[in-house]
Amino acid sequence: MAMNEWMILNKEECEELLKETQEKFSYLKEEEEINAKAAFFKALGDGTRLKIVSLLAMRECCLCELVEALGSKSSTVTHHLKLLERGDVIQARREGKFTIYTLNPSIKNMDLLLGGED
Repeated sequence: MAMNEWMILNKEECEELLKETQEKFSYLKEEEEINAKAAFFKALGDGTRLKIVSLLAMRECCLCELVEALGSKSSTVTHHLKLLERGDVIQARREGKFTIYTLNPSIKNMDLLLGGED
């Protein structure tokens, strides 16, 4: 059985591919939405930040709990938390003198994204 040979698309076919892609992935139509999606994936693009997200998938935590769990400096964890907030991966709220971090509830299937097991 012969394999079909891969063919390079011409200009019109490339334009049609882009149109179909934008229909399927609507965020590609707006530069602001593209940048927001890029910030989300950038936020997940670091091992420490993935650990933080995994911890927050288990329960909400304050900075001191994350520092203790990760064995990192407070300034390092704070830096990673800021990137996660910018990427809209996590949310923060104040409770007295503590800032409590939680996953953004609008993100569906975070366990699946993280490869969690039951």
